[in-house]
Amino acid sequence: MQKYQKDWKNPRKRRVVSLDECKLELKEALPLMFTAFKEALKSYNRDVVLTRPEARARGFEASLLNSKMIESVQNFFPNKWKFAKYKRFVLNVKGFVILFKKLNNKNLPMNIKTKSVNAISNQLSLPLFNDVGTTENPILFFGYKKDILGNISEPKLVYIDEDKVKWTITQDDIDDLGQLGVIKPINTSPSLPVLKENVRIKKKNIN
Repeated sequence: MQKYQKDWKNPRKRRVVSLDECKLELKEALPLMFTAFKEALKSYNRDVVLTRPEARARGFEASLLNSKMIESVQNFFPNKWKFAKYKRFVLNVKGFVILFKKLNNKNLPMNIKTKSVNAISNQLSLPLFNDVGTTENPILFFGYKKDILGNISEPKLVYIDEDKVKWTITQDDIDDLGQLGVIKPINTSPSLPVLKENVRIKKKNIN
């Protein structure tokens, strides 16, 4: 506890990472994140209509989508996720800490400002996730946007430092890398639907 208190008083910066570094280090995981989002959105759209709009409690849609995203990420990265401090759902893969959030129109996560959130937005090396071993790992956000009509779109990976968006990775960037047809899920069952989809994409590319 004393060490944690000292860390909060004298924080260091986490490892700085560039866009190219992230694409290289997460080249296998990135396609899976976007595929997991697609599967989560598909499941959300199927289940949200089962509850009438007038019967939905406040935050119902956001909570449901968050649960579907957690479930999908758990399926695609079964040994890489956990619930950390304050029930944050965290994906820890290839030396990156990845959080999942709804984004505002500036591509920043929609958070209530707290000491912890400020540390995350400034890439400070602090024990934020109940795991001292991750205090140097860069923090990324995988997020999405929701318009006034309730449409969910624009999934992207966002790197924030000094309270500013430094760079993003979108679905178009992944397609440009040519990874979707060849990357397989990490430590997942070969019976997952995404594998069948990837096979179809690969065959289409060959033809």
